Amino acid sequence: MSEGSILVTGGAGFIGSHLVSRLLEDHSEVIVLDDLSTGSAENVPADATLIKGSIADESVYDSLPSDVDIVFHLAAQSSGEASFDDPVGDFRSHMVGTFHLLQWCNNHSVDRFVYSSSMSVYGDTEYLPVNETHPTDPKTYYAAGKLAAEAYVSLFDNLGMNTTILRLFSVYGPGQNLNNMKQGMVSIYLTFLLEEDEILVKGSLDRFRDLVFIDDVVDALTAVVDETAAYGQVYNVATGNKTEVRELLDTMIECSEYDDFPIEVTTGTPGDQHGIFGDASKIQKDVGWSASTNLEDGLTEMIRAERN
Repeated sequence: MSEGSILVTGGAGFIGSHLVSRLLEDHSEVIVLDDLSTGSAENVPADATLIKGSIADESVYDSLPSDVDIVFHLAAQSSGEASFDDPVGDFRSHMVGTFHLLQWCNNHSVDRFVYSSSMSVYGDTEYLPVNETHPTDPKTYYAAGKLAAEAYVSLFDNLGMNTTILRLFSVYGPGQNLNNMKQGMVSIYLTFLLEEDEILVKGSLDRFRDLVFIDDVVDALTAVVDETAAYGQVYNVATGNKTEVRELLDTMIECSEYDDFPIEVTTGTPGDQHGIFGDASKIQKDVGWSASTNLEDGLTEMIRAERN
């Protein structure tokens, strides 16, 4: 990696803080930009520099150092369901914030930009598993914001910045925000389990997802940054495995060492995808990345960490 500074937007959040910890193993200068709206300063490792502010606020960029060479952009509102509560806020988070960040990077000759997008841009699937050429059809303000931000990232790639877009599938693992009951299927269900409360499932039990463990996601983020083959590319970060909600719940209950647990099924949330899992062969071919953590091992580690 570069000898200059690395900027991680959203570095106080779930994925971002794990990424920062990994980067600090090999790099001494990591800056976190986060408005702490959902992340926490406690998540940021002591060796990283935290700058509190929103990527949508132009004045915050005056606080950033001028020697940044690499940007990992993870900051933004992260819930499809919550995006219906405040569409304008979601727009500012994804579109305005990403545009200001890209402009700052362009003005300061930042060479490498890695953007964390989402599987939600695909919407309802026409075929499975979805590859990167699958049509995009956002069903939420969140998904539309992610896709529009992708377009700006691609534009700045055409203008000379070396960018990579990663479409993350359903990420889970230790440190996920258990207080946010509108984002993260695994963390939502685990919150009910840990509180020994009936698990509320919004939508049918036959819905399905591609569940990717946090360590594997961080591996993908760090793997693409130095690979010239990844410049200008869009990649799925997925396991390729289909996990139905009922299977997820059964595995979580078993890993939690319960014989049984009450479940209530209710109506779904606006814009929820019924089912999706991804084809990650492109990133495996170009970069050599593939997910290595199976669901049972990942859930066991997550549950153990949260209970401790």
